[in-house]
Amino acid sequence: MNKVYKSKVAKWYIWFCIGMTITFLGSIFLCYDSTWILLIDVIFMGICLVMIYDMLLHTDYTISGERLHIRCGFLFQMDLPISNIWEITHKSTILSSPALSAKRIGLRYGKKRWVYISPKNQEEFISDLNTINPTIQIS
Repeated sequence: MNKVYKSKVAKWYIWFCIGMTITFLGSIFLCYDSTWILLIDVIFMGICLVMIYDMLLHTDYTISGERLHIRCGFLFQMDLPISNIWEITHKSTILSSPALSAKRIGLRYGKKRWVYISPKNQEEFISDLNTINPTIQIS
């Protein structure tokens, strides 16, 4: 059973993507006569745009058997055995994590390790994890 949960996307992230795209297109228009500035702009802004849109399109959480695969673009990938998760908590935080929304759930695994994610349907996601590992504490 492979069940994929897409990440919830906050409005600020959508607006950030749109703003970066407009800035990129505007800078190309304004710097068209300066080759070096245009080249630098296309390289750096282009890389940034590819990265933010890759995160927008490829942030998901896949439950596959006894494992949870967390993916956030091509920069972050993690495989977590569901049997290692022992606590789930609801959290609103902007800490760096593989989530595109501030309304997140924290998965505690190991002794003091946390990962914060933001699946669209959090209750169904928690229920699926709890079905696989009924010892998970939910707070």
